[in-house]
Amino acid sequence: MKKFPALLTAFFLISTLWAQDSAFRNIDTVYITKGMLRMKTLGLYDQAETSVASEIGGFGALQLFDESMGSEIWVSKESACVAVNRVNKMPFSGEYCMHAKWDKIAGGCKWIGMGIGWDNWQPKDISGILDSACIQMQIRSQTDTLKSLPLALALEDYTGAQCFIGFNAKYLNGQRIMPGGWTKVLIPLSDFPFERFQTQPDMIKQFIIQFEADGDVYIDNIKLVRKSR
Repeated sequence: MKKFPALLTAFFLISTLWAQDSAFRNIDTVYITKGMLRMKTLGLYDQAETSVASEIGGFGALQLFDESMGSEIWVSKESACVAVNRVNKMPFSGEYCMHAKWDKIAGGCKWIGMGIGWDNWQPKDISGILDSACIQMQIRSQTDTLKSLPLALALEDYTGAQCFIGFNAKYLNGQRIMPGGWTKVLIPLSDFPFERFQTQPDMIKQFIIQFEADGDVYIDNIKLVRKSR
């Protein structure tokens, strides 16, 4: 019975603080220990912990590119046609993004592109999430409004088979890339023609971006996300 007065006192104090002091709204947790009212506060820039999805359908290697351009990423050696660099110019998240600039025709190149062997080049089984996941990336144009991108995209397995699709405006949020800001790109895994190219989704090696014509864009935060219904 002695606990009830402490509880009533606590609720009275909480309601009073809430009404009188807006700073109380930064309090994350209120609890009572041994009859004492205790409060855990959040700093000005702190946020309460939130749960972030770490897997989709049992598949956990969701991040393709975030900050690093290490051994998991390769780029064509034809420097006259393409350059992909890590830069810290207004990234979508974190400190860095990729800057891709290419001109296949002017440089006289037959093929240019890049690949990402994420998860340390381990074979990845995405067969169980083909209908439930998308490859998401953020794209930014510095000066031009773009209605599409001259790209082809592929997933390659460990036999060397590659299933390619052409980039489509439907993958762009708003169906265009506006200069200055970041635009979300969503590419459903189900769009990749695995059967036609005899590519095995249970042993994926890498994600490939093939550059066509010319372009100049920034790319950031490439990852697998759950497909919205």
